[in-house]
Amino acid sequence: GRAGEAEPVATPEERALVFDVEVCLAEGTCPTLAVALSPSAWYSWCSRRLVEERYSWTSQLSPADLIPLEASGDRPEQLVVGHNVCFDRAHIQEQYLIQGSRTRFLDTMSMHMAISGLSSFQRSLWMAAKQGRRQAQRPTQCRQKSQGRAPGPEISSWDWLDISSANNLADVHGLYVGGPALEKEPRELFVKGSMRDIRDNFQELMRYCAQDVWATYEVFQQQLPLFLERCPHPVTLAGMLEMGVSYLPVNHNWERYLEEAQSTYEELQREMKKTLMDLANNACQLLSGERYKDDPWLWDLEWDLQEFRQKKVKRKKPAAASQLPVEGAEVPGDPEEDRGPPSEEEEVQQAASARACLEQLKRTAELLPKRPQHLPGHPGWYRKLCPRLEDPEWVPGPSLLSLQMRITPKLMALTWDGFPLHYSTRHGWGYLVPGRQDNLPQQSAGPAKLSAEVPCPYRAIASLYKQHCLEQRQQWPEPREAGLAEEFLLSDSSAMWQMVEELGFLEVEAEAGEEHVLTLTATGGPRASQPAFHHGNGPYNDVDVPGCWFFKLPHKDGNSYNVGSPFAKDFLPKMEDGTLQAGPGGASGPRALEINKMISFWRNAHKRISSQMVVWLPKSALPRAVTRHPNFDEEGRYGAVLPQVVTAGTITRRAVEPTWLTASNARPDRVGSELKAMVQAPPGYVLVGADVDSQELWIAAVLGDAHFAGMHGCTAFGWMTLQGRKSKGTDLHSKTAATVGISREHAKVFNYGRIYGAGQPFAERLLLQFNHRLTREEAAKKAQQMYAFTKGLRRYRLSEEGEWLVRSLGLHVDQTEDGWVSLQDLRKIQKEASRRSRKKKWPLVAERAWVGGTESEMFNKLESIATSDTPRTPVLGCRISRALEPAAVQGEFMTSRVNWVVQSSAVDYLHLMLVAMRWLFEEFAIDGRFCISIHDEVRYLVREEDRYRAALALQISNLLTRCMFAYKLGLNDLPQSVAFFSTVDIDQCLRKEVTMDCKTPSNPTGMERRYGIPQGEALDIYQIIEFTKGSLERESQPGL
Repeated sequence: GRAGEAEPVATPEERALVFDVEVCLAEGTCPTLAVALSPSAWYSWCSRRLVEERYSWTSQLSPADLIPLEASGDRPEQLVVGHNVCFDRAHIQEQYLIQGSRTRFLDTMSMHMAISGLSSFQRSLWMAAKQGRRQAQRPTQCRQKSQGRAPGPEISSWDWLDISSANNLADVHGLYVGGPALEKEPRELFVKGSMRDIRDNFQELMRYCAQDVWATYEVFQQQLPLFLERCPHPVTLAGMLEMGVSYLPVNHNWERYLEEAQSTYEELQREMKKTLMDLANNACQLLSGERYKDDPWLWDLEWDLQEFRQKKVKRKKPAAASQLPVEGAEVPGDPEEDRGPPSEEEEVQQAASARACLEQLKRTAELLPKRPQHLPGHPGWYRKLCPRLEDPEWVPGPSLLSLQMRITPKLMALTWDGFPLHYSTRHGWGYLVPGRQDNLPQQSAGPAKLSAEVPCPYRAIASLYKQHCLEQRQQWPEPREAGLAEEFLLSDSSAMWQMVEELGFLEVEAEAGEEHVLTLTATGGPRASQPAFHHGNGPYNDVDVPGCWFFKLPHKDGNSYNVGSPFAKDFLPKMEDGTLQAGPGGASGPRALEINKMISFWRNAHKRISSQMVVWLPKSALPRAVTRHPNFDEEGRYGAVLPQVVTAGTITRRAVEPTWLTASNARPDRVGSELKAMVQAPPGYVLVGADVDSQELWIAAVLGDAHFAGMHGCTAFGWMTLQGRKSKGTDLHSKTAATVGISREHAKVFNYGRIYGAGQPFAERLLLQFNHRLTREEAAKKAQQMYAFTKGLRRYRLSEEGEWLVRSLGLHVDQTEDGWVSLQDLRKIQKEASRRSRKKKWPLVAERAWVGGTESEMFNKLESIATSDTPRTPVLGCRISRALEPAAVQGEFMTSRVNWVVQSSAVDYLHLMLVAMRWLFEEFAIDGRFCISIHDEVRYLVREEDRYRAALALQISNLLTRCMFAYKLGLNDLPQSVAFFSTVDIDQCLRKEVTMDCKTPSNPTGMERRYGIPQGEALDIYQIIEFTKGSLERESQPGL
């Protein structure tokens, strides 16, 4: 209380709180302790599971297990501040109610990312500097090369290190507040300790929680004025508050989904185990006749046999053995003659003979060694796959075999374009290409040397490849062009953006990797020894396999990286297009490969999905619209998941969350991939949402249009964005695909990557990744052609000194009408001036720009923003992170800065749309709440009777947002083709298209038959106007 006394309260009374929750991870996801600080009081909360000692608690959470934070009745607006506050919000009782809450959450970690966040590359440098290793300059050199600049100083400024930090509370507090470092050791008790440990250290842990709250408060005090200065528009703050209340409704189908996905996964796992064991048993048969020596995969396995050993015993008199009856002694006569049932005397004789044989067999046990041998008579590689008899989990056969073992690709007879896979301890997984002559064993080597190890069956490998070529010709009668295979079907912008980001960050390592490859090739053997009919990542001639060259499998991060397993998810597209396949002979290998592909999603994601914190609501907590709906199931359960979305998790202020924001769409060959469809609206509610069509492309295009002539569609890029049609091949992706000779789906990835700031090396690497059959020269030519057509060529305008030098030196320079010169001419001027002035460096360039490409004006605008003194987004005026401002980094990190302009503007777009929707919902009493935003896709949970008004509100929000963008860029009109969503989806579940039935191995009959969810509605603007009469007023929709 105010006087310092302690008193119990139901909920905090104030409308502003700084809040922190701690969870004992050993006991599940239920909150354990919580502390809140208000302007007038401290509050603490303890879980019943901490106070009451029971034998066990249920693992299923209800609102009673969570923290009450809001007063019942008419709830006023409330603001909760926390560091990574999305975690704390997930443990608050009222946040799980369907009707929503007026509490909003402000995250100091997200504010830090907007003020002083670090890019991925900067974070690695920051960590190195923190550990006292400031010589982390090689990555910077690589970054300079990837940006196409001449080598210069390794890094021009380390100033950004002092105005930025990592995201954790201790480092953020040290940056904004300073002083002694925060004490974080007690946190380990919550991570590793039990509930008893927390009880025993209660006071210390409660003090630790309160100290974190106070530290968060101190950070917030320093951050708020900085944030409001750097992000001055109120929509930015309001948009972050709206994004902080994500909500995903689920029902009893959630648990059914988990059970069926897991059971399907386990069933396929058992089938794959059986398949692999069959492959091992069949391979073991090759020992007969030493057929393994001619096998392209198994020839180099451990084929040595363990001989059967017996104890030496003293010989007994032969007479003793002669007295033994002989098993199976027959009475003379015709063996086929039916003598009828044996007589009683014969039965006694046969029984005595059998007993004697058993006694003799028992005596042979004395000959066995004291320690039993492990599978004598079997090859060494097979023995390693079988558990020993003394193993408590012993089962017969090679049951230890799994996909993670190096022997598995060999047993499955995997091929890469017809070449058998081979493992090198130095280079990882690769494949053998036959035809090498310089390392074949000489006859003069003598039999002793040749018999030391099994020689490589290079003739069998050559025969295997010839057979593959014959099959390929039968399948493709005409020779295929070196186009890109359709392995990366990126059906949504989210997946595409994620892939471009991932590859873009790796561009730094690419250059270093290429140098490393050249070094390895030089040391591995003569470069001249290489096949004329095949090119790839190699050859690596230090892998001395007689008669064969060794090529490494391509790695997505660059050729210098080794592939640890050909079953990694990055190779799934290669399995689908037939590049990587199992065989020949039998169905076991291909089936194992198919199963691996099917279970890949669930294997990688099931821990994250199963650990989602689901809170089930009692009937009393459900609104009447749910309980009185005809479809309400009295026996069913209704609850929610609160996705822990960091509202600004990157320097571009994009939201980050590990499960829902990265979930792929349902695929028929992926177990559990129907995840998003398990978000299902309760009875009486629907999900209303839409995808922003080509959001980043339009933003980039309108920036270029405004920069060039101030008219929509005045650049080639802008015109294609507005008027291009996929059906006519006139849209941006189709044009890029036709120009370079690649598929439209792949052209999409290149277009987004280019707009995100990726350079030509990125395009070359991506081309090689999509089509490994391209040579480096072909990839470089295609990438150069693509960038010349789209981005254009770099040109320079000479400074006054440069113009004077051209006149004084009498140099011939090709100058355009606008005064631009090429890089070659610039180098010529610099070289001649340096020669005549004792190597003086002259400031020759006054301005540089891209010219001649369809996107040149757009890139000139992006770069002018990124290189300005204070880069700001053009619409809401948000400044770039202090750690990337030119004053701190000078000319470094240009790719990240150009990328920031487009993506941060896209975040402005989302914030504008979310705030407009919130305003329209409140203004016109539309009963709905924000659910989730996945990249350029938004979804709202809306009362059934308000669904069409919500759809119209979504269209109006999009219209207002686009108008705001155009107005801020000086364009006073808006083309109708981009004014509205193509369709707004009204559905019962979360899925990419309302017509998708989401059939998968774990949901083979689809959403309608399995879960009773029919197809939804997809309405364009004209249909929505017809339903609503063009008004958001409730009276305009009679009967709804």
